[in-house]
Amino acid sequence: MTDNPFDDLGGDDGETSVESDVERDESGVETDRPASEPARATAVDAASEPQPEPEPEPPSESGPAFEYSEVRQKPLYARGETWDQLEDELGITVTPELRRMGIRDDETREVHDAILKVVLEHIDEVADQIHETRKQTE
Repeated sequence: MTDNPFDDLGGDDGETSVESDVERDESGVETDRPASEPARATAVDAASEPQPEPEPEPPSESGPAFEYSEVRQKPLYARGETWDQLEDELGITVTPELRRMGIRDDETREVHDAILKVVLEHIDEVADQIHETRKQTE
């Protein structure tokens, strides 16, 4: 057997080579086995190998806090510049902070839900912001 990974493609003469591996039978005698034939694992081999237990993921990496089926989609209308500011702040401020917390799989539905929860905590400022915006455009 050679180290050339292209040996099995054959040469210019159209011939292909068959690689073989060395295998020992029960008596310890070497026998050739074609490379395409899979090695046989015995029950003893499988039972003697310790199986690693999967490590539980920390809560921050276990996926979204809620399933998509819990989502209710509603249109949210805002000016383009407001959307751009939001997306910039999410990318500059929120995403790096999530990474520091070990959250790499944040979902849009989670971000939107969090934004609405923050707004609910400051709902008294919404009317003031509408009033301020109207004064600026007059």
